[in-house]
Amino acid sequence: MSAAAAFTKPLPLQQAAWRRRLEVFSPKLERRMSLGSYDAWRCSVALEANPAVTSFCERPARVAGHNSAVIDFWVQLKGEPWGEFWLIYRGDADATQAGVALVGPEPPPPKRLHDRPVRQISGEVIASWHVPLANWAQILPYLVSFRGHRQPLLEQSLVVQLGHFTRLSHLLDQFAEHDPSEVQAALYFLLADGRVLSPDIAAAPLSGATRFRRV
Repeated sequence: MSAAAAFTKPLPLQQAAWRRRLEVFSPKLERRMSLGSYDAWRCSVALEANPAVTSFCERPARVAGHNSAVIDFWVQLKGEPWGEFWLIYRGDADATQAGVALVGPEPPPPKRLHDRPVRQISGEVIASWHVPLANWAQILPYLVSFRGHRQPLLEQSLVVQLGHFTRLSHLLDQFAEHDPSEVQAALYFLLADGRVLSPDIAAAPLSGATRFRRV
């Protein structure tokens, strides 16, 4: 087993009366995920949206021993086979805003765990992702629904048309012979693969005015 493979199987989500359980399907992992918080779900959407992320795993390991906290995500990036860990971290200000009572200040997360670097994902960082996450929450159902029905010829035709920034509404008009859902799914697969980009996704709600261009 490779060092990376050791972090690709999630630990069980512990049952508790107060714990949320969010069941979602990951098109990047091609499997179901059980997540224990909305922040974990938001992080998973961010990982799906990033074409530099080749794989990830929820609850990959514990911080230390048997009863220690669970690490939120292991993330593998292109060109970095060892990967990194993501810890969702709430400092005093974040916890107060969320209505969480702390007994003393929460210690900062460690710099490394299990010989991997640790990326701190604070509540403030997650809040700054509001617009792109809302857009990708609309995109992901297309990737899930059409994952077994990709159309390479349609995707390539879209790439040819996207030599300059083009509005979504214009693309749908150009490919009117196709069902609009098929065109959008093909476009979003290209976006998820990093073959198409759209700075508008991070700046404004997804609409017919959202622009796309090939990389």
